[in-house]
Amino acid sequence: MSAQPGHKPCVFDRRGFVPTPVIADVATLLHHDLPTTGRVGETGLLRLGTGLGLVGWTGTAVIERTTDPSAGLVALAWWVLPVTAMLFVIGRHAVDAVRFSVPLLGWGLLNGTATTATLWAVTVGASPGAVPVVWLVDFALGYTWTAIAVGRAGRWGRARGYAAAAFSCAVAVGVGVTGVVDGVALSYPVVATLHVGPLALDAGGVFGARRT
Repeated sequence: MSAQPGHKPCVFDRRGFVPTPVIADVATLLHHDLPTTGRVGETGLLRLGTGLGLVGWTGTAVIERTTDPSAGLVALAWWVLPVTAMLFVIGRHAVDAVRFSVPLLGWGLLNGTATTATLWAVTVGASPGAVPVVWLVDFALGYTWTAIAVGRAGRWGRARGYAAAAFSCAVAVGVGVTGVVDGVALSYPVVATLHVGPLALDAGGVFGARRT
């Protein structure tokens, strides 16, 4: 997608939750200041998210099995590489319709909030099960947000798929909260599955057709 003189790009394709003209101005500015190769569409980004999510959560699971008091901080440091890789691809190679989409904006805000909560939990020495619950809440909200967004675009199969993912995460949140109260840490493989599973299914076309 490219911005034509005197024409604001329809960057949200009926997925907007905020006044389009304001966001379109921002998107147009970023389009010129941060050009993209446009090599990565929705499918590519979903596959990348699946792979990097597996790398991140696998490393976290291994690190958290140690008894080192600094394990939480090490796990956070482990995520720097996959997160940086994702941000680089989004900023440099994702098509504008993807990098300026409402689902991606929502995930950015939610993941930033979850990261802040994780830093707090690690710093104060919260229960081992608190961090998984934080991210399950993040996924539940993120997949709900995505389901609404793609539903507004008329892609009902994908909306149902993400709604089911959101419901699964919400159920896991309830189980996880009980685990925190009882002092039992929720399994990171469960968190990993609920994170990357929906992405992998959507990338494979199980939820329905995508545009790129």
